[in-house]
Amino acid sequence: MKIVFLDIDGVLNSNAYDRMRGLYDGPIDESRLPLLKRLLEKGQAQAVLTSSWRRHWDPEGIETDYTGKMLEEQFYKFDIELYDKTPELGARAEEITAWLKGAEEEIESFVILDDIFFGWGTLAPRLVRTDARIGRGLEEHHITEALEILNTPIE
Repeated sequence: MKIVFLDIDGVLNSNAYDRMRGLYDGPIDESRLPLLKRLLEKGQAQAVLTSSWRRHWDPEGIETDYTGKMLEEQFYKFDIELYDKTPELGARAEEITAWLKGAEEEIESFVILDDIFFGWGTLAPRLVRTDARIGRGLEEHHITEALEILNTPIE
């Protein structure tokens, strides 16, 4: 199984989107979702939520609140499903490492999409860093880089 560890703020939205979105636009820049969809399809990967947004979403739907349902609805428009979410342990690298250790299936490869640039340690080679201040978050060149990483098995 291949995994895309997905942050939301700074990846699926940006400062540019925040400045231009209207009152009824969702919190996610839907123009980024076709890029994510293509990454998941071409990489034959599942999305695991690492964002603080994960507090609002439950894989089984039991504890999904209004914000989590909004997230699901925006993803649903593009036929994107979230597979799971990381535990809340304080540091993203620690949370991803814990999720990988507890994975029920063998993980052959993974990539991390995030705008945070520090604290990744040994996970840093698997990070594709977006920048919410420049561009629109997730861009075409990030997809190319992420697919290269997904096509490189973990050791």
